[in-house]
Amino acid sequence: MKKVIAFVLVCCAAAMAGDVTGTWTGTFKVNGGDHTVPQVIILKQAGNKLSGSGGPDAEEQYPIENGKVEGDHVTFELTSGEWRFTYDLKWDGPEEMRGDLGLKSLNESRTAKISLRKPK
Repeated sequence: MKKVIAFVLVCCAAAMAGDVTGTWTGTFKVNGGDHTVPQVIILKQAGNKLSGSGGPDAEEQYPIENGKVEGDHVTFELTSGEWRFTYDLKWDGPEEMRGDLGLKSLNESRTAKISLRKPK
């Protein structure tokens, strides 16, 4: 009986682990800002490694660096011109991620809230 329970728990954990691969769209808003900025993020997950690209639309994309998935925690970075973007997201199931975004240039730092959805 203990083996059956352990097997069921392992299967449930594997089912919940999921995969964030796909195209995600949404916006971020800089704290204190008055408008939102569009985002299109294209993710490819292999194990806990994450690659892909991100940017303001499907045409303007920058490669993802240092991407990883740990449970429901998704992190990655990308560089656009002089800005470095650091994403720290919580994956809320198959269709939604939200969290914090750090924006850093040589002269300034900002923080933002970001929300992404995976279209069906």
